[in-house]
Amino acid sequence: MQIMASNAKTRRLDCGATVDRISNLPIHLKHLILDRLPVDDVARTSVLSKAWSDIWIMYPNLVFDDEFFSRLVSKKFPTEDKQVQLSEVSKTISNILLLHSGPILTFILNVPLHLPLHQSMNVWIKKISINGVRTLELFNREPVDYKMPSSFFSCSNLTRLWLVKCILNPPSKFGGFCNLIDVTLVVVRITGDMSFGTRLKQLALLHCSGVEHLGSHFKNCNNLTGLIIVDSEEIDWHLFQCTPKMQLKTLELEFGRETDVMKKVINLDKLFGNMPRINNLYLDGFFLESLERNASVLKRPITTLEKLNLEGVRLQNLVHIHNALCLIRSSPNLRYLRLVLAPEVYSSNNMDSLDASMLSVDMIPHQLKTVEIQEMIGSVTELQLVKLLLASTPSLKCIKIQNNNIAFF
Repeated sequence: MQIMASNAKTRRLDCGATVDRISNLPIHLKHLILDRLPVDDVARTSVLSKAWSDIWIMYPNLVFDDEFFSRLVSKKFPTEDKQVQLSEVSKTISNILLLHSGPILTFILNVPLHLPLHQSMNVWIKKISINGVRTLELFNREPVDYKMPSSFFSCSNLTRLWLVKCILNPPSKFGGFCNLIDVTLVVVRITGDMSFGTRLKQLALLHCSGVEHLGSHFKNCNNLTGLIIVDSEEIDWHLFQCTPKMQLKTLELEFGRETDVMKKVINLDKLFGNMPRINNLYLDGFFLESLERNASVLKRPITTLEKLNLEGVRLQNLVHIHNALCLIRSSPNLRYLRLVLAPEVYSSNNMDSLDASMLSVDMIPHQLKTVEIQEMIGSVTELQLVKLLLASTPSLKCIKIQNNNIAFF
Protein backbone atom coordinates (compact mmCIF):
# COMPACT_ATOMS: atom_id res chain seq x y z
CA MET A 1 0.00 0.00 0.00
CA GLN A 2 2.83 2.35 0.86
CA ILE A 3 4.50 1.61 -2.50
CA MET A 4 1.25 2.29 -4.37
CA ALA A 5 0.72 5.56 -2.48
CA SER A 6 4.30 6.57 -3.22
CA ASN A 7 3.82 5.85 -6.94
CA ALA A 8 0.58 7.86 -6.99
CA LYS A 9 2.32 10.79 -5.30
CA THR A 10 5.17 10.57 -7.81
CA ARG A 11 2.68 10.64 -10.68
CA ARG A 12 1.02 13.73 -9.20
CA LEU A 13 4.38 15.43 -8.84
CA ASP A 14 5.31 14.47 -12.37
CA CYS A 15 2.04 15.87 -13.66
CA GLY A 16 2.56 19.05 -11.72
CA ALA A 17 6.09 19.37 -13.06
CA THR A 18 4.96 19.10 -16.67
CA VAL A 19 2.01 21.50 -16.56
CA ASP A 20 3.98 24.59 -17.67
CA ARG A 21 5.23 23.42 -21.04
CA ILE A 22 5.14 26.83 -22.74
CA SER A 23 7.86 28.35 -20.56
CA ASN A 24 10.33 25.74 -21.74
CA LEU A 25 9.79 26.47 -25.43
CA PRO A 26 12.56 28.10 -27.49
CA ILE A 27 12.46 31.90 -27.57
CA HIS A 28 11.48 32.12 -31.24
CA LEU A 29 8.41 29.93 -30.58
CA LYS A 30 7.41 32.09 -27.64
CA HIS A 31 7.64 35.13 -29.91
CA LEU A 32 5.36 33.40 -32.41
CA ILE A 33 2.82 32.87 -29.63
CA LEU A 34 3.07 36.50 -28.54
CA ASP A 35 2.61 37.65 -32.15
CA ARG A 36 -0.92 36.25 -31.96
CA LEU A 37 -1.87 38.17 -28.82
CA PRO A 38 -2.94 41.81 -28.44
CA VAL A 39 0.02 43.91 -27.41
CA ASP A 40 -1.46 44.77 -23.99
CA ASP A 41 -1.82 41.05 -23.21
CA VAL A 42 1.74 40.52 -24.37
CA ALA A 43 2.89 43.16 -21.89
CA ARG A 44 1.02 41.35 -19.08
CA THR A 45 3.07 38.19 -19.62
CA SER A 46 5.97 40.03 -18.00
CA VAL A 47 4.40 39.47 -14.55
CA LEU A 48 4.13 35.69 -14.95
CA SER A 49 7.72 34.97 -14.02
CA LYS A 50 11.27 36.25 -14.37
CA ALA A 51 11.67 34.16 -17.53
CA TRP A 52 8.59 35.71 -19.14
CA SER A 53 9.69 39.16 -18.04
CA ASP A 54 12.92 38.64 -19.97
CA ILE A 55 10.91 37.48 -23.00
CA TRP A 56 8.80 40.64 -22.91
CA ILE A 57 11.87 42.86 -22.67
CA MET A 58 13.32 41.27 -25.81
CA TYR A 59 9.99 41.08 -27.71
CA PRO A 60 10.60 43.44 -30.66
CA ASN A 61 7.15 44.01 -32.21
CA LEU A 62 4.62 46.50 -30.81
CA VAL A 63 1.39 46.71 -32.81
CA PHE A 64 -1.33 49.15 -31.77
CA ASP A 65 -3.83 48.47 -34.54
CA ASP A 66 -7.58 48.94 -34.97
CA GLU A 67 -8.31 45.73 -33.07
CA PHE A 68 -6.25 46.94 -30.12
CA PHE A 69 -8.06 50.28 -29.87
CA SER A 70 -11.49 48.76 -30.41
CA ARG A 71 -10.99 46.22 -27.66
CA LEU A 72 -9.44 48.74 -25.32
CA VAL A 73 -12.15 51.37 -25.71
CA SER A 74 -15.21 49.13 -25.86
CA LYS A 75 -14.34 46.72 -23.06
CA LYS A 76 -12.10 48.60 -20.67
CA PHE A 77 -13.10 52.25 -21.13
CA PRO A 78 -16.70 52.10 -22.42
CA THR A 79 -17.49 55.58 -21.12
CA GLU A 80 -18.69 58.06 -23.70
CA ASP A 81 -16.46 60.76 -22.24
CA LYS A 82 -13.80 61.19 -24.96
CA GLN A 83 -11.39 62.91 -22.60
CA VAL A 84 -11.46 59.95 -20.24
CA GLN A 85 -10.93 57.54 -23.14
CA LEU A 86 -8.08 59.66 -24.48
CA SER A 87 -6.38 59.80 -21.10
CA GLU A 88 -6.73 56.09 -20.38
CA VAL A 89 -5.67 54.96 -23.85
CA SER A 90 -2.65 57.25 -23.78
CA LYS A 91 -1.72 56.00 -20.32
CA THR A 92 -2.05 52.35 -21.40
CA ILE A 93 0.27 52.74 -24.39
CA SER A 94 2.75 54.81 -22.38
CA ASN A 95 2.88 52.14 -19.66
CA ILE A 96 3.47 49.41 -22.23
CA LEU A 97 6.38 51.36 -23.69
CA LEU A 98 7.69 52.16 -20.22
CA LEU A 99 7.80 48.47 -19.31
CA HIS A 100 9.68 47.64 -22.50
CA SER A 101 13.37 48.31 -22.10
CA GLY A 102 14.62 46.09 -24.91
CA PRO A 103 14.84 46.75 -28.65
CA ILE A 104 11.68 47.82 -30.49
CA LEU A 105 12.18 46.77 -34.12
CA THR A 106 8.57 47.16 -35.30
CA PHE A 107 6.18 49.89 -34.18
CA ILE A 108 2.72 50.12 -35.78
CA LEU A 109 0.21 52.72 -34.64
CA ASN A 110 -3.26 53.24 -36.13
CA VAL A 111 -4.52 56.48 -34.60
CA PRO A 112 -8.33 56.27 -34.38
CA LEU A 113 -10.64 59.09 -35.35
CA HIS A 114 -11.65 61.35 -32.44
CA LEU A 115 -8.72 60.25 -30.28
CA PRO A 116 -6.14 63.05 -30.64
CA LEU A 117 -3.02 61.32 -29.40
CA HIS A 118 -0.56 63.67 -31.09
CA GLN A 119 0.97 65.04 -27.90
CA SER A 120 1.62 61.58 -26.48
CA MET A 121 2.90 60.34 -29.84
CA ASN A 122 5.85 62.72 -29.60
CA VAL A 123 7.00 60.88 -26.48
CA TRP A 124 6.38 57.46 -28.02
CA ILE A 125 8.38 58.26 -31.16
CA LYS A 126 11.28 59.48 -29.04
CA LYS A 127 11.16 56.19 -27.12
CA ILE A 128 11.24 53.97 -30.21
CA SER A 129 14.00 56.09 -31.80
CA ILE A 130 16.16 55.29 -28.78
CA ASN A 131 15.22 51.59 -28.91
CA GLY A 132 16.43 51.17 -32.52
CA VAL A 133 13.13 50.96 -34.45
CA ARG A 134 13.47 49.48 -37.95
CA THR A 135 9.86 49.38 -39.18
CA LEU A 136 7.57 52.33 -38.44
CA GLU A 137 3.96 52.46 -39.64
CA LEU A 138 1.89 55.42 -38.51
CA PHE A 139 -1.70 55.78 -39.75
CA ASN A 140 -3.23 59.05 -38.59
CA ARG A 141 -7.00 59.33 -39.01
CA GLU A 142 -7.37 62.59 -37.13
CA PRO A 143 -8.53 65.60 -39.20
CA VAL A 144 -5.34 67.43 -38.17
CA ASP A 145 -2.11 66.25 -39.77
CA TYR A 146 0.49 64.97 -37.33
CA LYS A 147 3.84 66.76 -37.42
CA MET A 148 6.62 64.24 -36.97
CA PRO A 149 8.86 65.28 -34.03
CA SER A 150 12.55 66.00 -34.39
CA SER A 151 13.38 62.69 -32.68
CA PHE A 152 11.94 60.87 -35.71
CA PHE A 153 14.83 62.09 -37.86
CA SER A 154 17.29 60.39 -35.52
CA CYS A 155 15.92 56.90 -36.25
CA SER A 156 19.18 55.76 -37.83
CA ASN A 157 18.19 52.06 -37.92
CA LEU A 158 14.92 52.66 -39.79
CA THR A 159 14.52 50.42 -42.86
CA ARG A 160 10.78 50.64 -43.61
CA LEU A 161 8.53 53.67 -43.23
CA TRP A 162 4.79 54.10 -43.86
CA LEU A 163 3.14 57.41 -42.92
CA VAL A 164 -0.46 58.60 -43.43
CA LYS A 165 -1.60 62.22 -42.87
CA CYS A 166 1.65 63.51 -41.44
CA ILE A 167 3.96 66.50 -41.85
CA LEU A 168 7.67 66.08 -42.47
CA ASN A 169 9.70 69.14 -41.49
CA PRO A 170 13.32 67.94 -41.43
CA PRO A 171 15.87 69.87 -39.37
CA SER A 172 18.46 71.92 -41.22
CA LYS A 173 21.42 69.95 -42.56
CA PHE A 174 19.48 66.69 -42.26
CA GLY A 175 21.51 64.23 -44.32
CA GLY A 176 18.92 61.49 -44.70
CA PHE A 177 18.43 58.07 -43.13
CA CYS A 178 21.32 55.63 -43.18
CA ASN A 179 19.43 52.37 -43.68
CA LEU A 180 16.00 53.28 -45.08
CA ILE A 181 14.99 50.96 -47.95
CA ASP A 182 11.20 51.22 -48.35
CA VAL A 183 9.07 54.38 -47.95
CA THR A 184 5.33 54.89 -48.49
CA LEU A 185 3.84 58.33 -47.83
CA VAL A 186 0.08 58.93 -48.08
CA VAL A 187 -1.32 62.47 -47.75
CA VAL A 188 1.99 63.66 -46.35
CA ARG A 189 3.18 67.27 -46.52
CA ILE A 190 6.91 67.85 -46.90
CA THR A 191 7.90 71.35 -45.82
CA GLY A 192 11.68 71.38 -46.23
CA ASP A 193 14.54 69.94 -48.25
CA MET A 194 14.75 66.26 -47.49
CA SER A 195 16.44 63.05 -48.51
CA PHE A 196 15.53 59.52 -47.47
CA GLY A 197 19.11 58.32 -47.90
CA THR A 198 21.13 56.64 -50.61
CA ARG A 199 20.01 53.07 -49.77
CA LEU A 200 16.35 53.67 -50.61
CA LYS A 201 14.95 51.15 -53.12
CA GLN A 202 11.17 51.68 -53.04
CA LEU A 203 9.43 55.07 -52.83
CA ALA A 204 5.66 55.67 -53.06
CA LEU A 205 4.20 59.20 -52.86
CA LEU A 206 0.39 59.15 -52.83
CA HIS A 207 -1.50 62.45 -52.69
CA CYS A 208 1.51 64.18 -51.16
CA SER A 209 2.50 67.82 -51.30
CA GLY A 210 5.94 69.39 -51.20
CA VAL A 211 7.44 66.75 -53.49
CA GLU A 212 9.68 69.45 -54.93
CA HIS A 213 11.64 69.36 -51.64
CA LEU A 214 12.97 65.90 -52.57
CA GLY A 215 15.35 67.32 -55.16
CA SER A 216 18.45 66.45 -53.14
CA HIS A 217 17.18 62.88 -52.80
CA PHE A 218 16.63 62.32 -56.52
CA LYS A 219 20.10 63.59 -57.31
CA ASN A 220 21.57 60.79 -55.20
CA CYS A 221 19.01 57.99 -55.62
CA ASN A 222 21.25 55.54 -57.43
CA ASN A 223 19.68 52.53 -55.67
CA LEU A 224 16.03 53.42 -56.28
CA THR A 225 14.35 50.57 -58.18
CA GLY A 226 10.65 51.39 -57.69
CA LEU A 227 8.95 54.79 -57.79
CA ILE A 228 5.21 55.56 -57.50
CA ILE A 229 3.89 59.12 -57.69
CA VAL A 230 0.11 59.55 -57.55
CA ASP A 231 -1.76 62.87 -57.70
CA SER A 232 1.02 65.34 -57.00
CA GLU A 233 1.00 68.84 -58.43
CA GLU A 234 4.62 69.69 -57.68
CA ILE A 235 6.48 67.15 -59.82
CA ASP A 236 9.63 68.73 -61.20
CA TRP A 237 10.44 66.76 -64.34
CA HIS A 238 13.93 68.25 -64.39
CA LEU A 239 14.70 66.07 -61.37
CA PHE A 240 14.50 63.01 -63.62
CA GLN A 241 16.53 64.63 -66.37
CA CYS A 242 19.46 65.85 -64.27
CA THR A 243 19.61 62.74 -62.11
CA PRO A 244 22.54 60.35 -62.67
CA LYS A 245 21.71 57.01 -64.25
CA MET A 246 18.87 55.63 -62.15
CA GLN A 247 18.36 51.96 -61.34
CA LEU A 248 14.57 52.29 -61.71
CA LYS A 249 12.84 49.11 -62.83
CA THR A 250 9.25 50.07 -61.96
CA LEU A 251 7.77 53.53 -62.52
CA GLU A 252 4.15 54.56 -61.86
CA LEU A 253 3.04 58.11 -62.65
CA GLU A 254 -0.64 58.80 -62.10
CA PHE A 255 -2.11 62.30 -62.02
CA GLY A 256 -5.68 61.12 -61.46
CA ARG A 257 -7.07 64.47 -62.54
CA GLU A 258 -6.20 67.49 -64.60
CA THR A 259 -3.51 69.54 -62.85
CA ASP A 260 -1.00 72.27 -63.57
CA VAL A 261 1.58 69.54 -64.22
CA MET A 262 -0.22 68.76 -67.48
CA LYS A 263 0.63 72.21 -68.78
CA LYS A 264 4.29 71.24 -68.76
CA VAL A 265 5.35 69.39 -71.90
CA ILE A 266 7.13 66.15 -71.04
CA ASN A 267 9.81 64.89 -73.39
CA LEU A 268 9.97 61.09 -73.31
CA ASP A 269 13.60 60.94 -74.42
CA LYS A 270 14.66 63.15 -71.53
CA LEU A 271 12.36 61.43 -69.07
CA PHE A 272 13.54 57.89 -69.79
CA GLY A 273 17.07 58.80 -70.82
CA ASN A 274 18.31 58.28 -67.26
CA MET A 275 16.34 55.06 -66.70
CA PRO A 276 18.33 52.41 -68.59
CA ARG A 277 16.77 49.54 -66.61
CA ILE A 278 13.08 50.46 -66.67
CA ASN A 279 11.05 47.24 -66.93
CA ASN A 280 7.53 48.01 -65.73
CA LEU A 281 5.80 51.27 -66.63
CA TYR A 282 2.39 52.46 -65.36
CA LEU A 283 0.91 55.71 -66.73
CA ASP A 284 -2.56 57.23 -66.73
CA GLY A 285 -4.44 59.15 -69.39
CA PHE A 286 -3.63 62.51 -67.84
CA PHE A 287 0.06 61.73 -68.22
CA LEU A 288 -0.49 60.84 -71.88
CA GLU A 289 -2.14 64.24 -72.27
CA SER A 290 1.00 66.02 -71.06
CA LEU A 291 3.46 64.34 -73.43
CA GLU A 292 4.95 66.52 -76.12
CA ARG A 293 2.85 66.68 -79.25
CA ASN A 294 3.88 65.30 -82.62
CA ALA A 295 6.17 62.79 -80.93
CA SER A 296 7.06 59.76 -82.95
CA VAL A 297 9.43 56.97 -82.00
CA LEU A 298 11.84 57.80 -79.22
CA LYS A 299 15.37 58.52 -80.37
CA ARG A 300 16.51 55.83 -77.95
CA PRO A 301 13.97 52.97 -77.78
CA ILE A 302 13.13 51.66 -74.32
CA THR A 303 14.70 48.27 -74.93
CA THR A 304 14.32 47.07 -71.31
CA LEU A 305 10.57 47.75 -71.03
CA GLU A 306 8.56 44.51 -70.83
CA LYS A 307 5.32 45.61 -69.10
CA LEU A 308 3.29 48.66 -70.07
CA ASN A 309 0.13 49.66 -68.18
CA LEU A 310 -1.95 52.57 -69.50
CA GLU A 311 -5.03 53.49 -67.48
CA GLY A 312 -7.74 56.01 -68.31
CA VAL A 313 -7.01 56.02 -72.04
CA ARG A 314 -9.64 58.00 -73.96
CA LEU A 315 -9.95 56.72 -77.49
CA GLN A 316 -11.86 59.85 -78.44
CA ASN A 317 -8.70 61.81 -77.70
CA LEU A 318 -6.26 61.71 -80.63
CA VAL A 319 -3.43 62.79 -78.32
CA HIS A 320 -4.04 59.73 -76.12
CA ILE A 321 -4.12 57.43 -79.15
CA HIS A 322 -0.99 58.90 -80.70
CA ASN A 323 1.10 58.89 -77.53
CA ALA A 324 -0.03 55.40 -76.52
CA LEU A 325 1.08 54.04 -79.88
CA CYS A 326 4.32 56.01 -79.56
CA LEU A 327 5.11 54.19 -76.32
CA ILE A 328 4.19 50.81 -77.79
CA ARG A 329 6.36 51.10 -80.87
CA SER A 330 9.20 52.57 -78.80
CA SER A 331 9.31 49.38 -76.72
CA PRO A 332 10.57 46.62 -79.05
CA ASN A 333 10.84 44.07 -76.21
CA LEU A 334 7.38 44.68 -74.80
CA ARG A 335 5.77 41.43 -73.58
CA TYR A 336 2.69 42.60 -71.68
CA LEU A 337 0.32 45.45 -72.55
CA ARG A 338 -2.62 46.50 -70.38
CA LEU A 339 -5.05 49.20 -71.47
CA VAL A 340 -7.81 50.44 -69.19
CA LEU A 341 -10.16 52.59 -71.25
CA ALA A 342 -11.82 55.65 -69.77
CA PRO A 343 -15.62 55.33 -69.54
CA GLU A 344 -17.21 57.65 -72.08
CA VAL A 345 -19.83 57.73 -74.79
CA TYR A 346 -18.35 57.45 -78.27
CA SER A 347 -20.06 59.90 -80.58
CA SER A 348 -17.46 59.89 -83.33
CA ASN A 349 -14.85 57.66 -84.83
CA ASN A 350 -11.38 59.06 -84.40
CA MET A 351 -9.59 56.00 -85.68
CA ASP A 352 -10.79 55.85 -89.27
CA SER A 353 -7.27 56.47 -90.48
CA LEU A 354 -5.66 54.14 -87.95
CA ASP A 355 -4.04 51.11 -89.48
CA ALA A 356 -0.97 48.92 -89.09
CA SER A 357 1.19 51.41 -90.99
CA MET A 358 1.24 53.53 -87.84
CA LEU A 359 3.57 50.92 -86.36
CA SER A 360 6.74 51.23 -88.42
CA VAL A 361 8.20 47.94 -89.65
CA ASP A 362 11.36 48.20 -87.56
CA MET A 363 9.39 48.96 -84.42
CA ILE A 364 6.64 46.33 -84.47
CA PRO A 365 6.57 44.80 -80.94
CA HIS A 366 7.60 41.28 -81.96
CA GLN A 367 7.89 40.15 -78.33
CA LEU A 368 4.37 41.18 -77.28
CA LYS A 369 2.62 38.04 -76.04
CA THR A 370 -0.23 39.25 -73.82
CA VAL A 371 -2.68 42.12 -74.28
CA GLU A 372 -5.36 43.02 -71.75
CA ILE A 373 -8.03 45.63 -72.53
CA GLN A 374 -10.46 46.59 -69.77
CA GLU A 375 -13.68 48.64 -69.72
CA MET A 376 -14.56 48.04 -73.37
CA ILE A 377 -18.11 48.82 -74.51
CA GLY A 378 -17.82 47.40 -78.03
CA SER A 379 -17.55 50.63 -80.04
CA VAL A 380 -16.17 50.70 -83.58
CA THR A 381 -13.19 52.66 -82.28
CA GLU A 382 -12.31 49.97 -79.78
CA LEU A 383 -12.69 47.20 -82.34
CA GLN A 384 -10.35 49.00 -84.70
CA LEU A 385 -7.79 49.22 -81.92
CA VAL A 386 -8.05 45.47 -81.33
CA LYS A 387 -7.74 44.88 -85.07
CA LEU A 388 -4.60 47.01 -85.22
CA LEU A 389 -2.98 45.15 -82.34
CA LEU A 390 -3.81 41.76 -83.85
CA ALA A 391 -2.38 42.78 -87.21
CA SER A 392 0.82 44.23 -85.73
CA THR A 393 1.87 41.72 -83.08
CA PRO A 394 3.01 38.42 -84.65
CA SER A 395 3.95 36.83 -81.29
CA LEU A 396 0.66 37.54 -79.57
CA LYS A 397 -0.57 34.49 -77.65
CA CYS A 398 -3.32 35.88 -75.44
CA ILE A 399 -5.68 38.81 -75.66
CA LYS A 400 -8.09 39.44 -72.80
CA ILE A 401 -11.02 41.79 -73.32
CA GLN A 402 -13.07 42.77 -70.29
CA ASN A 403 -16.49 44.37 -70.47
CA ASN A 404 -17.43 45.39 -66.93
CA ASN A 405 -17.57 42.02 -65.16
CA ILE A 406 -17.40 39.88 -68.30
CA ALA A 407 -14.04 38.76 -69.68
CA PHE A 408 -13.32 37.30 -73.12
CA PHE A 409 -10.12 35.48 -74.06
